[in-house]
Amino acid sequence: MLRYIFWFLTIYFLYRLVFNFIIPVWRVSRQMKGQVRDFQEKMNAQNQPASPTYTSAAEEKSKQSTPKNGDYIDFEEVK
Repeated sequence: MLRYIFWFLTIYFLYRLVFNFIIPVWRVSRQMKGQVRDFQEKMNAQNQPASPTYTSAAEEKSKQSTPKNGDYIDFEEVK
């Protein structure tokens, strides 16, 4: 008789553990993962440029003024 009571209590506590703790934690974690994924997708969408970026005039000038190998560079010594 004591054995049946022990097994009944063990099954009862396992049932309570599963349905009152494990399943709710699993549901919340799944929901949080979905929210984090949605948030990351929104952030990635905001960080992507909507239109192509254009180089500034200063960047283009610096690219044009870079000397090629073997070119003579005139310079003045600054004291």
